[in-house]
Amino acid sequence: MKLKNQSKSSVILNKEKETAMNTQTKSKSMIKMLEFLFGLLAVLALSSCSSRARAEDPSCYIDMGMRVTINVTDVKLQVVTDQLATNPDCAITVYPFFYKHVTVNVENATVSQVIGILCPQIKCKWILNENHLTIRPYTIIDKWQDNQWVELEQQRAILQSLLPEGMVFENVPLSAVLKKISKACDLTIKAWEDEGNRMVTMDVSGMTVNEALKAVIRYVGGEGAVLIKSGGLFGSYGQHWPWGYPLLGYP
Repeated sequence: MKLKNQSKSSVILNKEKETAMNTQTKSKSMIKMLEFLFGLLAVLALSSCSSRARAEDPSCYIDMGMRVTINVTDVKLQVVTDQLATNPDCAITVYPFFYKHVTVNVENATVSQVIGILCPQIKCKWILNENHLTIRPYTIIDKWQDNQWVELEQQRAILQSLLPEGMVFENVPLSAVLKKISKACDLTIKAWEDEGNRMVTMDVSGMTVNEALKAVIRYVGGEGAVLIKSGGLFGSYGQHWPWGYPLLGYP
């Protein structure tokens, strides 16, 4: 019985030692990993700072209209950007973490055209600030901003489109007028604050959507704006000022 108890105690002690050793090993591995990550971040920060410092040099610029001939296949982004730099000592600022390689085969193309070939391959965004070129990863925020821009351009095009015939209103609330205009142009338009109950008698047939909005707002003596929904089903309403924003008074 004593032997059994001693053997159990020995097993327990061995397991505790093994657990302690595993914990120490994991701790050491974690510390080494953290040290490596901090070291990597430090190197990246220094690299980024030095490249930015070079880019801020007034003599360090990029000519986006400069014509180049490049024939490279499956190379790192830096290989191409080094060829695009106007001055070899002034590298284009390239953010880290571009792992994908690129292929560019162009003859007598502008730098701008080459960048346009690069970015779709690696999902990058380029920024030109006072002739200093920076290339960075394309983020979720960039995608959201681009979608917003596309939606805004689509909205502008719709506002300049013509309304059909038969858009005649006689003593109709502004809210109902805007609802019919919305249906005709595929936008969602609401009246400004409490103006929806004001009555409208008017023919807006053949007007552009924006002209029609101007006409009905002027007719009801409104503040000069309507609300247009953007962002799809779960979007929000934003102000639209047909005479331009900020509004200092409309005719």
